[in-house]
Amino acid sequence: MVEIIKKVVKIGYGLGLLSLAEAKKLASKVKKELHLSDEESLKLAHELMANSEKASQEVLAAASRYFESALIKSGAASKGELKTAKKFLKKRARRVKDTLKAKLKDVRKRRA
Repeated sequence: MVEIIKKVVKIGYGLGLLSLAEAKKLASKVKKELHLSDEESLKLAHELMANSEKASQEVLAAASRYFESALIKSGAASKGELKTAKKFLKKRARRVKDTLKAKLKDVRKRRA
């Protein structure tokens, strides 16, 4: 049991990619070893997912900072250009997301 937990902790960044299904599998293994109830096992899976999401965000934020720093130091882009590009991409991503939601809504209406 301790070995399983050590492996998960050693993986570290891998937790950032942990899906709910994977978290449930791990929680199931822990449940068997520690004789946890179903409720405790499910709570563990959700906590693993929350930690996974947090770790993923931290890794992405660090990678983004290093990437931006490298772009600025190399002279490929200035801070202002990066800020403008981020703003543009966020707007574009929001527009695409909204468009996809609208299309999905239309498809669901047609099926009903």
